Amino acid sequence: MPGLGCGFQFCKLSNEPLFNSDGRIRSDVTFEQLSEFVWFIETGTGLNQSNLQSIDKKKSSTHYLGQYKDRAIFLLYNEILKDKSDTGGNVLNSRTLELLEEASPDFKRQKVIYGARTRFDKTKLARLNITFHQLPYELAVKTWF
Repeated sequence: MPGLGCGFQFCKLSNEPLFNSDGRIRSDVTFEQLSEFVWFIETGTGLNQSNLQSIDKKKSSTHYLGQYKDRAIFLLYNEILKDKSDTGGNVLNSRTLELLEEASPDFKRQKVIYGARTRFDKTKLARLNITFHQLPYELAVKTWF
């Protein structure tokens, strides 16, 4: 669909909200749906297929969404992993951090990581140049720009 010009952007919204009434991510939300939402919240722009660079699921249990301006954006989400344990890849720990480093050509940049939780304290996150956002709580309160 052609745009209106003047900086307007069209974004297609899902038919159902991503969150249920108690604020949790619905169990049927796919990785792709959540990645579009995370990308929009983080950048204020729509996510297209050229942005979405899902990591080979056989090699890695982490997901690199892409680079926006000066930061690399990652999503650790259970829909693909089917496992909520630390070793499942939804928690930022030493193991998932290594996989993120392998997955991203932009890993030396500022990293924004969304996941279930992190095992690193604020000091270590700062030293690693990581901003961590806990799912789903910080999606509800985060604004962009």
